[in-house]
Amino acid sequence: MPRESSPLRRANSFSTIQSSGLFRSTVSSALLSGFGIIFGGGLSSFLAAAHCHARFPTIEQVQSAGATLYSTSTIADHVDVFISHSWSAGRWGKFFALCLFFNLELAIKCSFATWFLLAAVLAGMFGVAGLGGSAYVFPCLVCLPVAAFFVVFIFGQNLTGGRWSMSLWVDKLCIHQTDLELKAKQIAALPVFVAHASRMLILWDETYFERLWCNLELATFVHNGGIEKVDLLPLWLAPWLLCSILLDLLSAGLFELLEHLLPNWSMRWMPPIMEATESVLGKNPAILKFVTFFIIWMFTGVTYLLVSVPSFFSFRMKLRNHQLLLDQMSAFDVRAAKCTLLADRNAIEEHVVALFEGRNVPLKEGSGVDDGEVRLQRFSLEDRDPLNCFNEHVKGPLRAMVESQIGNELRVPFHIALIACLPMIFYSSVNVLACDNGPCETSAVLSGYSSVTQYMVTQVVAWTLTIFLSFPVTSPILLRMINFVVSRGNGPLELFMALLCCPLAYIWSYICGSLIWGSIAALVQYYSLTQLLIFMVILAVLVLQVIWLYPQMPGGRAHPSCRCVKRQAYYEAASSSPLCPE
Repeated sequence: MPRESSPLRRANSFSTIQSSGLFRSTVSSALLSGFGIIFGGGLSSFLAAAHCHARFPTIEQVQSAGATLYSTSTIADHVDVFISHSWSAGRWGKFFALCLFFNLELAIKCSFATWFLLAAVLAGMFGVAGLGGSAYVFPCLVCLPVAAFFVVFIFGQNLTGGRWSMSLWVDKLCIHQTDLELKAKQIAALPVFVAHASRMLILWDETYFERLWCNLELATFVHNGGIEKVDLLPLWLAPWLLCSILLDLLSAGLFELLEHLLPNWSMRWMPPIMEATESVLGKNPAILKFVTFFIIWMFTGVTYLLVSVPSFFSFRMKLRNHQLLLDQMSAFDVRAAKCTLLADRNAIEEHVVALFEGRNVPLKEGSGVDDGEVRLQRFSLEDRDPLNCFNEHVKGPLRAMVESQIGNELRVPFHIALIACLPMIFYSSVNVLACDNGPCETSAVLSGYSSVTQYMVTQVVAWTLTIFLSFPVTSPILLRMINFVVSRGNGPLELFMALLCCPLAYIWSYICGSLIWGSIAALVQYYSLTQLLIFMVILAVLVLQVIWLYPQMPGGRAHPSCRCVKRQAYYEAASSSPLCPE
């Protein structure tokens, strides 16, 4: 925040602030204009955001630029989202994070709408079973929907024309940057602005909790709005997600290239594979079919192995930054935050003391340092300080809320894991409609199915199970493997072992997929109670695996650590007394 210091206004002085027109709001299209150039550092970015391109600007031009930016906001009495951020964070990280926050849901809807529309057009033109071997299917059902996703993800705030835009408060636009007198009044009224926002969005980077002004915003909102209305969005999340989608698109492209280089290869390889395995496994057709489909699906995993190594760098970045976020929250102390002016520090700390004086820290299950472990920190009689109460809100409930939103360093939310494999989800329709890049009748016969309908329905079911039970296991397993290796050291051997973890994680994912494809093919083509039992057992094991890897899913539960189990009796006895009694 700027350096001008003024006594901070209390939240109950809203009527005075409103009547003076100091409280303003803006919209996402103004905030993200010029690819978020308003978040760029330096005078050049400030002028460019105001469409002033003077090489050597005068004072009048700078003041005019400030007025232009200020005019993009309007007088308000309430905002939907208060955006809290550190000025030290980079422009592009904030831009992509805000695109994720504002446009992700719309981008997914538009990509699926594009996919559905094009699939309906192709099916109407050629028939559902008439697209076998068609060259139009992949670009129409994978490339164009993914392109629609990226276009809406980046430009969605402009495409909607602001019709569904939330009202926002962000200091760069809602505080006058060149009228110093007005600026000082608005900075002093900052707690009032925070208190009249429905939600708070924190754009987290490694410097956020080090900024005392950011902590003031957080403390004010926690006091007035509640922790449950805070959304914390780390700046590394959007680049990691976009990188994962692009790598998955590359894998889908390699998958399709394999189909074109070797048309209908998977179906044509079945007879020789079955002959080769018959000498080892006997002549049981169901077992041979299971093993054959298992081998073929494992072979398709080669397309993922080629891009698994680049994914190491994005996953390592995610692991380190996510761990840093949680470590910062665990060690949070508002007194350690930085502030340029001593007068500002005194005013801010006095304001936080007034907010948390007499407040107790709520003890919530899972709000601790481990999954299922409650962080309990007792204060002596002389140490019952309101600042410590705020510290414990960050260390406990806020940290637990962050883990519920984005997981811990070893997890990603299940819906994010599905979005990361969006191109392969679209590619499943290519594989079904294009009939393994061959005539549908031929592919059905070579696969051993009695009809094209049976063949395509089985493909749909197998792909659906693979999308939900196989693909999502890659991310949490890979994060665990990389974390295990890098925690042993950072030498060349550890780096090599960590790189090796990437193909191993993808191999495991394809083993899970192979079990699905092998068991469902054997069940459909050689139905028996034994085959049904095998299929149900495999399905149950894979479902349990997903629940274990994603404990925040409905039906899943976090697993308590050993420390949590050992201390549970102590926690239950101690939780009856407040951490910060009045």
